[in-house]
Amino acid sequence: MSNLPSDPLLNISINSFAKKIRKGEISCKQIVTAYLNRIKAVNDKLNAFIYIDEKIAIDNAIAIDKLLRSGVDLGPLMGLPVAIKDICSVNNMPTTNGSVVNSDDITGKEGSLVKRLKELGCVVIGKTHTVEFALGATGLNKHRGTPWNPWDFETHRIPGGSSSGSAVAVASGLVPFAIGTDTGGSVRIPASLTGIAGLKTTKDIWPTDGIFPLSPTLDTPGPLARSFEDIKIIFETYGSGVTRNLGSIHLNNLRLAKLGKPFTDDLDEEVQNAYEKICEKLKGKGASLTELDIPEALERVNLFPPIVGSEIIYAFGEKRFLENCDNMDPVTAKRAKVGLDVKSADYLKFKNRLKELEIMASDFFKDYDALISPTTVMRAMKVEDCEINGKLHERSLLSSANTQPGNLFNLCGISYPIQKFCSDYKSDTCLPVGLQVLCANGNDSKAIEIGIALEKEFGYPEFPNLDNF
Repeated sequence: MSNLPSDPLLNISINSFAKKIRKGEISCKQIVTAYLNRIKAVNDKLNAFIYIDEKIAIDNAIAIDKLLRSGVDLGPLMGLPVAIKDICSVNNMPTTNGSVVNSDDITGKEGSLVKRLKELGCVVIGKTHTVEFALGATGLNKHRGTPWNPWDFETHRIPGGSSSGSAVAVASGLVPFAIGTDTGGSVRIPASLTGIAGLKTTKDIWPTDGIFPLSPTLDTPGPLARSFEDIKIIFETYGSGVTRNLGSIHLNNLRLAKLGKPFTDDLDEEVQNAYEKICEKLKGKGASLTELDIPEALERVNLFPPIVGSEIIYAFGEKRFLENCDNMDPVTAKRAKVGLDVKSADYLKFKNRLKELEIMASDFFKDYDALISPTTVMRAMKVEDCEINGKLHERSLLSSANTQPGNLFNLCGISYPIQKFCSDYKSDTCLPVGLQVLCANGNDSKAIEIGIALEKEFGYPEFPNLDNF
């Protein structure tokens, strides 16, 4: 599409934006208007946004510009547009939770996270598509539509879920950053499949009030952005109480556990190629890599479904769930129904096992700075292949195989794009691949600094060409 408006902040970091807007070189209104024009041009195809209120966005941008001119400075994020995943409540915007089933009362009123972003001067530009009730890793949404992965114009490929629209919006240059949530990988998976930077925060570092409670045990909000330099500014400016002055992390100082089984089971060939290549490169830069299998990661199959199923049933109430489940996506309903059969004694047993796994995982970090693996075992698959009767439906269910353990072990982590190490890099068929870096809980700043070190050594995320869109 030759008339697609240019991305006003392409190759401009949040730090650079902050300097420019304070010098009067750009205005918040100009930036917001430019992004709204880009969204108008491509959202019919990409389906990243489910709701946009142009008037509210521009009015808020004008207000931010007036504050700056009057000498009010709210910090580095002031004037920056942001997109919010549609399981988060935002005042004066509808919340669908990705469903046709009315559930906004369960989500509740605008929560602390969105309020804090507004206090910092961010302009909420709209709500992004999500998997129904955030219960899915591929990004598919039967009723509200599945966003289009921008790396393939011809073929509708999965964007990853459940923060599908947020990732597509960032990867497509429709916003400089977006908010997602990660219960079993829902920030890291779409970050991997769309080739951007994503952070899974430590549990309870960012608040979850005003966010649909898929699983209060596992839910973690997190940012998706163009780079880890930007994520660092977002994370530190938000203020989490755990930011540490680590200084720069250098790859030659890192002790890394190169995860093997089950994280390397069933890898796409090109995912395997990229993973082995980045590991070779890391060793070449002086990092220490030790191979590590974690068989306990397989417990995700027995723990994740009953815990999440029980908690989403609790959120609805059994009677209300049963009255509405026939109107839900069949896949969502099937996953949630698991919770109907979970006995209270078993639920407590599963929760106790999480505590044991958390203690076990904490021991890894006596020997390692981080654990690394492919973020997803596959690259973005065709949507038609992932649907219920699709030829690769069963394989698509492995989208969260490598990410769920991070939630169950109560870790924080990132996904960094590594497709430049694929053998088909620079070809028309090359699709993003993610490297997952997991750190001990509370070590979000370390995970971010490792992401920055990777960017400095191997390059920043790359973005798809939208000319055809």
